[in-house]
Amino acid sequence: MESDTDSDASHISATPPRNTNPGPDHPKPKFRVSSPSKERSKSKSKPVPRNPPKSKPRSNPKPSDPPPPVFPFAELCNPHGLSVVNLRRPAEPNRAASFSRLVLSRRPSFDPFEFENGDQSKLCDEVVGSSTVGGTVLKEPAKSKRVRPNLVGFDEPVQQPKRLDCGREGKTRCCDDVVGGSIGGMVSLKEQGKGKRIHPNWVGINVPVELPKPLKCSREGNFVRLNINGHGRRFTFKNRRSSISSRGHRWRRKLIAGKREAQVADDFVSDALVEQRESSSNSNQLIEEAMMVAREDPSDENLQRLLKLTHGYGSFREGQLEAIKRVLAGESTMLMLPTGAGKSLCYELPALILPGVTLVVSPLMALMVDQLRKLPSSIPGGLLSSTQTNDEASETLRRLHEGNVKVLFVSPERFLSADFLSIFGNELSISLLVIDEAHCISEWSHNFRPSYLRLRASILQRKLGVQCILAMTATATTQTFHDIMCALEIPHANVIKMCRVRENLQLFVTMSENRLKDLLILMKTSPMVNMHSIIVYCKFQTETDMVSKFLCDNNIPAKAYHSGIPAKNRVRTQELFCSNKIRVVVATVAFGMGLDKSDVQAVIHYSMPASLEEYIQETGRAGRDGKLSYCHLFLDITTYHKLHSLSYSDGVDEYSVSKFLSQVFSSDVHLTGQTCSLVKESMSRKFDMKEEVLLTILTQLEIGDEQYLSLLPLLNVTCSLYFHKTTPALLSDRDNLVASILKKSEIKDGHYTFDMPTVANGVGIKTANLLNKLQNLKSSGEVTYDLKDPAFCFTIVKKPDDFCSLSANLTKRLAKVESCKVQKLDTMFSVAWSAVKVCKGTDGCSNSLHSTCIQRRILDYFSRRHDVLDDTNISFKTARSSPFLRADIKVFLQSNSYTNFTPRAVARIMHGITSPAFPSSTWSKSHFWGRYVEVDFPVVMEAAKVELMNFAGKCGH
Repeated sequence: MESDTDSDASHISATPPRNTNPGPDHPKPKFRVSSPSKERSKSKSKPVPRNPPKSKPRSNPKPSDPPPPVFPFAELCNPHGLSVVNLRRPAEPNRAASFSRLVLSRRPSFDPFEFENGDQSKLCDEVVGSSTVGGTVLKEPAKSKRVRPNLVGFDEPVQQPKRLDCGREGKTRCCDDVVGGSIGGMVSLKEQGKGKRIHPNWVGINVPVELPKPLKCSREGNFVRLNINGHGRRFTFKNRRSSISSRGHRWRRKLIAGKREAQVADDFVSDALVEQRESSSNSNQLIEEAMMVAREDPSDENLQRLLKLTHGYGSFREGQLEAIKRVLAGESTMLMLPTGAGKSLCYELPALILPGVTLVVSPLMALMVDQLRKLPSSIPGGLLSSTQTNDEASETLRRLHEGNVKVLFVSPERFLSADFLSIFGNELSISLLVIDEAHCISEWSHNFRPSYLRLRASILQRKLGVQCILAMTATATTQTFHDIMCALEIPHANVIKMCRVRENLQLFVTMSENRLKDLLILMKTSPMVNMHSIIVYCKFQTETDMVSKFLCDNNIPAKAYHSGIPAKNRVRTQELFCSNKIRVVVATVAFGMGLDKSDVQAVIHYSMPASLEEYIQETGRAGRDGKLSYCHLFLDITTYHKLHSLSYSDGVDEYSVSKFLSQVFSSDVHLTGQTCSLVKESMSRKFDMKEEVLLTILTQLEIGDEQYLSLLPLLNVTCSLYFHKTTPALLSDRDNLVASILKKSEIKDGHYTFDMPTVANGVGIKTANLLNKLQNLKSSGEVTYDLKDPAFCFTIVKKPDDFCSLSANLTKRLAKVESCKVQKLDTMFSVAWSAVKVCKGTDGCSNSLHSTCIQRRILDYFSRRHDVLDDTNISFKTARSSPFLRADIKVFLQSNSYTNFTPRAVARIMHGITSPAFPSSTWSKSHFWGRYVEVDFPVVMEAAKVELMNFAGKCGH
């Protein structure tokens, strides 16, 4: 094994000197044999004494001294110790030569360059040599002189080896020839000749050479643990019976010692646990005392003392103390702090001080779990979600009633459940209601959620007795602020707003025609090449997977993160990123909410965000530690066209809204108080409207100027019932519910299928009670059942008098929401386009760095009454028309005459937008799919309307 260094004299051979007389010549081999592996094994046999050649006598001979360790070639040749008088030469010289080269090439001193011109006359001496067998010295047979072609191709004679006086205690030692590989000494430079190649690790003959040094520890040296010169562990036979008893004694001694060490360790652990309990008890006592003091007097000093005990912070950040004091005073507050500015602290500290429960409404399950995990140990928390089992939910409710939960996280859909609302009453009061991501309440926000619409102050006060509300968001325009405060009845004086863009963020924008190439260049150049934590945001799941794979293929470790990935894998990716075990996460907008990582050094927008609010929220995840961080946006015209088209994906026609209202209020079954249901998937496909749009319409029918219905929690309405013990007929005789189920069921493949609301209405009970009775039958072993088909459930309060005016008003409202979404995208594009094309490099802007101009326009955007920037500097606009548009629509309608289209459906296909009734899996095969994505959507829709009228007129004739 070759050494990594050139100073340990590892080229010295352990082989004793050989007879220097050359043997008889042998014919040279017909071909060259490649060198085998350089590794060699070590034997335990003692070296064989030799008759050294005549040289100067040793200075201080000591016969009793053991000879230096040698490599036992003789024993390798005769490993079984057979009594042999003469060793026969191999029949073929080539094989002997090959074996000789094998032995030489495994030495640390072997040099392939000098091997070509070195002395090879002793090759067979080294391999065969003389060996001692049974006390008899075996003489080596005569050997022929071997000549090999050198590197140039000519034959060179073999030179004789020289003896080397190593100078160790006056003993004459022999070493391997690092040039020629012969045993007997090194060849001087003079003897090698002027044209001789010299190995770069050549050591002169006058330099004293030391033996290889033993390893200092088990981890030193190469990956293979070596046993050099007897150092290290002695080799033993693993199946040797004689050592069993000794090993057993050693095992017992180790076992006893291990038990003693374990006992000592247990004592240390026990002492540590006792100290920890005492410390925790003292800490809890201090927190309780500080909490009572702050409850009596919520002064700045008392609140800071409690903050230090619970969170470990010495002071509050900007806006936190003011929000906490207002909440403790019972004043509803609107709080707007930048991403990562500590909004959670504004309800955690009041939750500890206030006597009742703090209810936190959060839009995402992952965000709720993350917030619950980050609660200080002094603030007990709980969670209620649809993903929990009955036992988990029951355990949370039990702790809640026992007073062991101060902060309860729920989703907005929970407020549809009467069972949930009934939890809170006289015994269990809500001191504070917190609405996280409050911008979801406003239809004009960038992330509207229909379920948030029901979070109105009037409903919350009437059903839960809520008196104080804290609404929190990181991004909201003036119009969105006004919407939130009106819905929650928050006075304008109780608004706390802080700056939106942190000064430590460097904002870059570049135009890109090849984003993958530009991204790779950006990642492999300074400063991002040295960064350990980067987020790359994409708009689509397929794009996320593609970018992640591209980075990995170019030696940049990256992981994808989007809603299409299983939850377990998403959690694992976030954990790896937070622990800096992966450098890059390529994600959609779903990544980052509640991300507890302060050292994100860069955020790259591979796709342009859909709004300035989204841009601020995502860039705000960088540089939370206050250090300089980088945010880079790739502006791509194709991406803008695609996002512009998708802005119209939620739009509806008045015709479709009118048909949906007729479905809601049509049947005579929908009497007052009875449960009605609409299966989400089938209704969405029937009216070509997304499920979120259907829920928005139903919510408006509940909370609008006039209430027409009352929404209930979502329910899987189709039940398949299987009987096991008792026959259905006998069980129906004993149970009226089973009899009612059999009457309203269809028999399919041996099981009974029925509609849950229909059976519940027939029996006169609620669907929740029906589920409880089915669960009891299942527990007794009588039946099993499966539920499917999630549906919107509601009860009718009254029917509208004028369907036409109601559908027109709803359509107009939805059209405004669609227009607002398009305007937000155009505003985002306007800011980025102006930075690249219009910015003149003043006020600190240069090249692709545009922090100053972007921040100025962001502040202007958020201070306006309407969410639109008056921008006349944009020279790029979508095309207003195309000369071939109407002709292509006409051909498309003729080739699909069997399908009923609306103008919006035709426009979506021309723009490549999928919809429930016209999915991309089917219609993307048409060559018209996405052909006119660069033409404004309303223009395509108007052309489709004209061509549909012409087509219908021709068909009528």
